[in-house]
Amino acid sequence: MSTPPGGSAGNPARGAGSAVAKGALLIGLAIIVGLVLLNQVDTGGNRSAASPTVTTKPKTTTTTVKKGGGSPTTTAPLGPAKSPADVSLIVLNGGAPTGDAAKMSSKLKQEHYTNQPNDANNWSGHTQQGNSVLCKAGFDREAVALSVAVGQGTQVQPFPSPPPPYSDNVMCVVVVGATGAGPSATSTTTTVGG
Repeated sequence: MSTPPGGSAGNPARGAGSAVAKGALLIGLAIIVGLVLLNQVDTGGNRSAASPTVTTKPKTTTTTVKKGGGSPTTTAPLGPAKSPADVSLIVLNGGAPTGDAAKMSSKLKQEHYTNQPNDANNWSGHTQQGNSVLCKAGFDREAVALSVAVGQGTQVQPFPSPPPPYSDNVMCVVVVGATGAGPSATSTTTTVGG
């Protein structure tokens, strides 16, 4: 007499129990492999904790329609943020002691903001308290980074109309204002807003 296919001689229930045990073992093994792979994906694979991950946002375009009619305005698509050396700027004195704008220009060059096509200059007739960064439309991320390089307390403000003097061929303007607003002055707050 031959042995039935299930591995047990004459006991079909024992063969079925063996098949169930094998199936449960395979399912358990599949769950463990799945958890290991999921953990590997969640931790970013084999990247070390010391190496930073750079992520880029997709380019977007925003259209704003004003209430009460009017024409819609469209902002330019966002590309990757520019490096400090790619941001063209000018430093203007807006009420600080003479020479503070030139000192700020030198400080920013040390921070890799070397694309300054014009020397620091005076914004005649303009006086303000503290430092500010004014960037043209589409350079919001660069404005925030530049305000950090200028120093604590620097405000990011919208680019004015009419534009500041000497700003035709630059992306951003740094205005050095009165009351201890020079490059070595410190403040306890940083204000970033539109």
